[in-house]
Amino acid sequence: MSISRSDSLIFAMHIFITGSTGFIGRFTTSYLQGRGHTITVLVRNPHRANDLLGQGIEIIPSSVSLTELTRRFETTDVVVNLAGSPIATRWNRKRKQEIRDSRIGITKFLVDAINNCQNPPQLLISASAVGYYGNPGKPGVDESSEKGDGFLSDLSAQWESTAMNVQNNRTRICLLRIGIVIGREGGILKTLTPLFETHLGHYIASDPIMPWIHISDLVKIIGFCITNTSLSGPVNCTAPTPVTNKEFATALKGFVRSKFLLRIPNLLLKPVLGEASTVLTNSQNVLPMVLNKNSFDFDFPTIRQALDAEFNQKAIIIENNSSATDVETDSLRDKYSVNRNGQYKLTSTMTLTGTPKSLFNFFSSPLNLGGLTPQWMNFQILDIPKHISEGSIIKYRIGLGPFKLSWTTIIVSWNPNKSFIDLQERGPYSFWWHEHILNQKTTNSLVMIDRVIYRIPGGIFGRLIHRLFIKKTLLRIFRFRAQSIKLRF
Repeated sequence: MSISRSDSLIFAMHIFITGSTGFIGRFTTSYLQGRGHTITVLVRNPHRANDLLGQGIEIIPSSVSLTELTRRFETTDVVVNLAGSPIATRWNRKRKQEIRDSRIGITKFLVDAINNCQNPPQLLISASAVGYYGNPGKPGVDESSEKGDGFLSDLSAQWESTAMNVQNNRTRICLLRIGIVIGREGGILKTLTPLFETHLGHYIASDPIMPWIHISDLVKIIGFCITNTSLSGPVNCTAPTPVTNKEFATALKGFVRSKFLLRIPNLLLKPVLGEASTVLTNSQNVLPMVLNKNSFDFDFPTIRQALDAEFNQKAIIIENNSSATDVETDSLRDKYSVNRNGQYKLTSTMTLTGTPKSLFNFFSSPLNLGGLTPQWMNFQILDIPKHISEGSIIKYRIGLGPFKLSWTTIIVSWNPNKSFIDLQERGPYSFWWHEHILNQKTTNSLVMIDRVIYRIPGGIFGRLIHRLFIKKTLLRIFRFRAQSIKLRF
């Protein structure tokens, strides 16, 4: 049976994404690709995007001409526009213009291409922000509420009006008014968590209301807009339970076990951030009326559920390594003296939907490592063989702060659709043995086990650094990996 463009929104689609290497964009790209869609992304740095996004993504440089973009849009079903430079920095005239250009400029470029199409995309999803509402305070606001005042409100309104300039009645438009996004590797948690971990937790004295959304729910909303063809216009991307800044800070303090919670007067923010302090001090009781009316199912409706998803360590365990057996890999462990060399053992377990072949093909490809690695690690593939098998050597580089670390690994076991094991040949650890195991659970679900046995150099000093820093970092890395995998599968 042939599928027309008008029917394609319920089948595999061609989706074009901007902002794909950002915090929201990486999760969105992985989520949509995992649902069988063909993904094309527009990026400023194609080489960096290749490392960050993984295999099977078509990458287009942002220098593409309007003519070429129009040609590509003729066969595109959905355009997802998530581009925009960070806004929580001090603003001056130049910075404000950069913020406008990164949002309104790229949106105009996309809209011009859509308007030039003979067969335009059926849907444009364009990001906006709850900044549209200004500083309304305690009264609840929804998609029907009026625009507020100030730079953020004006910016959001211009951003939205640019997207609405599509001049055909065949392209549905959804405008995502996004709240504060909750996710450990981006947004507010990336900034605040290190402070709270050093017991410098704080909240803003005026205790503004925070409209927030968990990153997984935000990505699901984008998918919801694609499949729910009755949706159009503004969509508030916020959880149904806004919290005050103090309530958020108190909850975060509990999850990271911070000892103190300081009250920060609003007057101290102005000298540091200037006009941009309104990002923190505006009080917005934003409600997701459109999503509620359309029965969207939030996975994380409360702030405690959202933070638990980011900081809960129950599925990832790090413990001292012992000689305890693991049936799948015992014979190889003896060959490589794993239990003698191993000092610690990390185990991460999750249940996934898919076939052994599809899951193994994804996890065994080094090209997908970047998409499962936090951006701050600056993951970069240096050398990989054309085909992976036992004995293959893979070289890559990671970054920790100012330090760049080369890593060479060899595949010591390759059991297609079931397991593979890599062993560090050169790298920062004295020993690193990583088992990737897939166990069939039901016809269409499997249990995936990451098991890492490793040793830290430096004796007593190394053990201290492990307790203070390395263990926490590994938990963070594997939590991101698990979250990315669950969104994809």
